[in-house]
Amino acid sequence: MENLSTDEIAKLIQSGTELPLATKNYPSRGQTAVQKLYETKKGKLFLKRASEQNHIDCQVDPKTGTLAEREFWAFCLAKKLHLRVPPLWLMDSYTTVQMWLDIPDAHIYKMTRGRMDFEGENVLDCALFDWLTGQIDRHDANYLYDYIQRQIVLVDSAHCFLKYEGSLPDYLHLFEIGSTANLMTTYKTRMKSILDALSVEDMQKLVPLKSEAEESALRARLEDVRTVTTIRDIIELYRGSRI
Repeated sequence: MENLSTDEIAKLIQSGTELPLATKNYPSRGQTAVQKLYETKKGKLFLKRASEQNHIDCQVDPKTGTLAEREFWAFCLAKKLHLRVPPLWLMDSYTTVQMWLDIPDAHIYKMTRGRMDFEGENVLDCALFDWLTGQIDRHDANYLYDYIQRQIVLVDSAHCFLKYEGSLPDYLHLFEIGSTANLMTTYKTRMKSILDALSVEDMQKLVPLKSEAEESALRARLEDVRTVTTIRDIIELYRGSRI
């Protein structure tokens, strides 16, 4: 599915059926972006077109990378790192189309089913990715929870690659208070190995930032994640307590 071209995705949307989009099930509630969900012969596709107001509200200068471009760059980086994310296509500089996964976001799951059971390896990988990308908006509606595989699936990563770091992701806060005994466990994941070997040049090809300040911040965050061996390490990075 993810090997389809943007022209093929556009044709799927044109031939598909537009579905009502339940606000409570949509990870980016309350924004002014155009949001449309389509049923197609290849499955459900979600189109999001960011508005100028979105960029103003998020303090993102489109000239340095629109929200749609940043989300696409985040997708490309996630695929390089073998992090599970839904397939995503950049249709134009303001528009993305993403494969819709019929699993609940964390907010819905918490409200209807209660406590989520996280795997430490998955938490570490997601936290490393969110730190590296400078994601500042990982609240409980910006990640899905696959309760069969007990996996976090990150979505809506548009507000990233800025020159500043974000606040502690919701899932990381929940893991900290619910899995204290595992905070100092060393997890040797495939993604961590790839990150340790990722060159600055390869990262720049995946994330072609147009701002020197943002590029410098990304390089610094890459050095940060290479020092991480435990979930406690990444929490301390977020809280600024590491030397």
